[in-house]
Amino acid sequence: MPDSQKSNASIRFVLLGGFLGAGKTTALLRIAREYAEAGRIVGIITNDQAEGLVDTETFRSAGFDAEEIPNGCFCCKFEELVKAAGRLADGHKPDVLLAEPVGSCTDLVATVINPLRKLYADRFSVAPYVALLDPERAKQSLGGGGGFSAKVTYLFKMQQNEADVVAVNKMDLLSTEQREELMVLVRRNFPKAQVMAVSARTGEGFERLMQVIDGDEVPPHPGIDIDYDQYAEAEALLGWVNLVAELNAKESFSIDSYLVDLADMIRSCLAAIGSEPAHVKIMLAAKGVIGIVNLTGSERSPELSRPSKADCLGGTVTVNARVEGDPEVLADCVRRSLDRAAERLDIKCEIKEIRALSPQRPAPRYRMASTVEQTG
Repeated sequence: MPDSQKSNASIRFVLLGGFLGAGKTTALLRIAREYAEAGRIVGIITNDQAEGLVDTETFRSAGFDAEEIPNGCFCCKFEELVKAAGRLADGHKPDVLLAEPVGSCTDLVATVINPLRKLYADRFSVAPYVALLDPERAKQSLGGGGGFSAKVTYLFKMQQNEADVVAVNKMDLLSTEQREELMVLVRRNFPKAQVMAVSARTGEGFERLMQVIDGDEVPPHPGIDIDYDQYAEAEALLGWVNLVAELNAKESFSIDSYLVDLADMIRSCLAAIGSEPAHVKIMLAAKGVIGIVNLTGSERSPELSRPSKADCLGGTVTVNARVEGDPEVLADCVRRSLDRAAERLDIKCEIKEIRALSPQRPAPRYRMASTVEQTG
């Protein structure tokens, strides 16, 4: 191995998983900032089934060096993951690498964490695996309260089953009684994991979470017993749309109002066809100003995760939409919603790029238990 790689042995590698809409990006931003405030250099690696991520721009605009791995999850793009980590290591010499996997991926311990520990122990110190959990999705999927289909719920549960730590996020949105009931439900369903309550928005529980992330590596374990046919069927039920469009207006308009209205139009369109949104992220970038809105469920209002508090005459809109449903139908909903939002404000909207897909069957490069290695 080249000397430049050997010199990076002390890099802490943190993989933060969780289902679509669990709040991974917000959590990683908080973790990155806490590391930075402590004087540690941070690099970030994002991941998606397609190109053009809102998340990547979110991290870069916050001042962090970020690499993006598109067109497949970390397990299927393992060599690309290692190369991206190497580029970050050689460039900014980070102390910590934070990695955000695709929100529909599971079996990450056996296909990503164990291979990193076994093959690259001289380069990375891998943190215990943390999976974030959205309270509403947890109540629906674990308590039988609707939401996703049984096949997608299987995928959701597998993500938590393999985690060393299940961090129940967005606790600031719950009452004391709701918190207690939810924690009992999560601990009952995932008895092997350390379960903690956190809020990426307020910072609640993050001191403890950071202590776990910086703690000793857990012993290698075989991960989960997962049915890859069922895993593939579940992912195939999900629709992906990544879109980029240019806006031009004769009169200035509120970036934040536009984003919220557009997200709400997409939500209404999906509700009319019975498609459950897992996560829809929309970003509008205009002359150095960025606004971002998130939609994480059919019964939830859009939330401005990054208000711009600004007006503009146009800019670039990036949409990352993930739903349970047909990707072409999702693409049509996004297009029609863009047209409606543009018509309402008398804006010219021109779509520059659009890609609609369902994830392909996962084919991990490695699958390693603590003492067993399989290569694809």
